[in-house]
Amino acid sequence: MQLSLDGRRLYVTMTLFRSWDQQFYPDLKKTGGAMLLIDVNPDGGMKLNEDFLVHFGELDGGPYLGHEMRYPGGDCTSDIWI
Repeated sequence: MQLSLDGRRLYVTMTLFRSWDQQFYPDLKKTGGAMLLIDVNPDGGMKLNEDFLVHFGELDGGPYLGHEMRYPGGDCTSDIWI
């Protein structure tokens, strides 16, 4: 997951670590992962943006598994650490 720097968009991928993906979700290696967008209302609430979908299995050279997202010029709040 990655929250945009303005706090209004939450990007979510379906994968975490390649070794875990291969062990628990072996079909993802064949079909590719996806990235979804959740719109965040600053006054409260979240809603899936049904107009946004990146299917990494349909990209040229794929399928791919999307793991981390980082913003250029971001700070430590835009990094993902587990």
